[in-house]
Amino acid sequence: MIIQDPAGLLQRIPELKPLCEDPGVRRAVERGDPFRLYRTLRWARWMGRLRSHREVIDILLRHRRLFARPLKSNPMLGTVNGFGASLLGSAEKDEQDGTCIATHCVVALFAIPLLPLGAYVVRPGQGSGAFNRSWTLFARVPLGPLPWLWSRALALGVMALVVLGAAQAFQASRYQDVRLINGFPQPVSVELGGKKAVVPASGMTLLPQVPTGHQKGRAATQDGVEIDTVELEVASGFDVLAWNIAGATPVFLETVVYGPDSKNNAPTGYEPQLYCGQKVLTLRDVDHVFSEPPSSLRLSESQRYATRSHVGILPQDLSGPPVCLSLLIAQDRYAEAVPLLELYARLAGWERGSATRAIAIALMHSPEEAVRIAKLALAVHPEDAELHRIYQWAAERMGQHEALVQEYRARAEAQPDSATAQYLSVRLQRGSEGTAAMEQLAQRFPQEPLILRAVVYSRWRTGDWKGTAKAWETLRGLDTEGAATLAEAEATALVAQGRRAEALAQLKKLFAEADPSSRAEAAEVYARVAHGEKGVDPEELIAVLEAEGGQQEEESSKRWELRARAGLIPEDAPDMPMLRFMSSVGRDPKAAVDMAPQLKPALLRALGGAGWALAYGEAVRTGATEPEQALAKAYLLEPHSLEVFRQFVRGESVSLEAAELTPEFRAAAYLVRSRNTALPSEERRRLVELARRDDLLHSPVSEAIASWAP
Repeated sequence: MIIQDPAGLLQRIPELKPLCEDPGVRRAVERGDPFRLYRTLRWARWMGRLRSHREVIDILLRHRRLFARPLKSNPMLGTVNGFGASLLGSAEKDEQDGTCIATHCVVALFAIPLLPLGAYVVRPGQGSGAFNRSWTLFARVPLGPLPWLWSRALALGVMALVVLGAAQAFQASRYQDVRLINGFPQPVSVELGGKKAVVPASGMTLLPQVPTGHQKGRAATQDGVEIDTVELEVASGFDVLAWNIAGATPVFLETVVYGPDSKNNAPTGYEPQLYCGQKVLTLRDVDHVFSEPPSSLRLSESQRYATRSHVGILPQDLSGPPVCLSLLIAQDRYAEAVPLLELYARLAGWERGSATRAIAIALMHSPEEAVRIAKLALAVHPEDAELHRIYQWAAERMGQHEALVQEYRARAEAQPDSATAQYLSVRLQRGSEGTAAMEQLAQRFPQEPLILRAVVYSRWRTGDWKGTAKAWETLRGLDTEGAATLAEAEATALVAQGRRAEALAQLKKLFAEADPSSRAEAAEVYARVAHGEKGVDPEELIAVLEAEGGQQEEESSKRWELRARAGLIPEDAPDMPMLRFMSSVGRDPKAAVDMAPQLKPALLRALGGAGWALAYGEAVRTGATEPEQALAKAYLLEPHSLEVFRQFVRGESVSLEAAELTPEFRAAAYLVRSRNTALPSEERRRLVELARRDDLLHSPVSEAIASWAP
């Protein structure tokens, strides 16, 4: 058998020839690679091959010099701050020539081996010490078993890390963690991309490893009420990929600026963003994701400031209105606010307060939405008379009066002995016939609070002062809260009879006993009755409410809307649209009309009857279309009464008796009509007197009588 030996290994090591019966040994010899030959023999020994030549193999493996290669270049040697490369060890020493085999290693602290790089036949130089050595290098030899295994283990580890990193990158490209944010006051079950989770009330949950691509999601309460659905394009690489369920949670993105002069010289363009109403959030390059950024940051001498981005959730007072709802309404984003209101009402079981709030805000968006939500509430509480009243209120503003009359007449006929059914039908009747029918109903059901409330209202509206006070006293004995909602009617009746002191005492008593909303009304009416009364402070009850607000700063505790309706706007009041409007409406009608389009619908309903009626009447009289349309969105009058009011202030031959107007609405109508110069002067004078007569509680009409130019 002819064996090729390009490197002369058989001449150097004659003992190899019988070992070449092993194919591996033969191939290594024929390739002329002594290192490969050494490793082949080592593996043959480990694997138990060539058993008959074991002693020869052991001898050969103990002499690595036999497998030496000539040097092609000198290895790099040297350290910096204790780290670098060095020769360590002295294996297979030759006493005759002083040579040995040293391992070339990457070292730490001069002598701690980290990674073996190779082995060399060397001779230490003269005078070499532990930390100052010189070498003469002769040849390169294979690494010993332990250094070789060590180097291969490290190499395999690096390869494993590379493979693991690639696998993780591939995995990350196929999946993305999605945050589920729940702004509702109860837990929500979520299914997204085939995964399920329960998000705690007013909390957040991380849904890991959601597959990338188009995913459909559904969120529902624990008892199955669907809250939201989403179609989410899941992609990898986002710092924040979140489903803000129904857009109900006030998630924000801010830029935190650090630096000694950050307040005065901070960069512009870093205004915080609030994502109310936005269901899907996709953000990259965020430094602090739902974790608080540090309070301070160390800057280099060359830095004037530094910035860090931060995504978080605004704290919410669970006892107050949801932050996102308040924001959406304040920004007139009713299309986004109404679905949220409906959800909150549904989760509350269509409780009356939440249902009423949803219907009222929905009306600002569209009457159709208000009616739809009212019907949903009634489907859950079909016997709730208050919900029926607000449903009628919304439907009448859609122009559905006749349909309502037929619907509730049929209910009344089907339930002839039901006081509620009869009341809901009769209250839809207009004019004197409706008033008479309600009085008859009060004779038939004398203990029914709903009917008594309607009787108080109709007597107050028609100027029956003694009858108003008598009916109110009866109502108060049956329904204290119901009577408190008609505090203005009672106070007007007492003032009209010259019983002002009694009215003030009654209002104080109501203020002490009523719920928060009725207390505000009692405080407002008290201020109006006390106006000009010697020894009485009009602000007394309003000041109590402000003190109960618990605000740190005095200005922030002021109840400005309440003060505006009560006519208590000081000269140094803050510059707010509503305050500007209410300050001008009794002094300068043109200024008030011009300002009306700037008022948001949510503020219009807070203006108060007389202030609104004066501005609306002037807009109609002067043909100011845009202000008229803006003010009409307050929906303070049902369509029929609104049309009668419009015709009257335009100077047409129509009687206010055909409309259901309170005294202050009538007073405003009389005053606005009196400004029509086409009318006879005697009629105009009489109209002013009628306005003065009906404005018993010092509304803006009183100021307008004194201030408006004829």
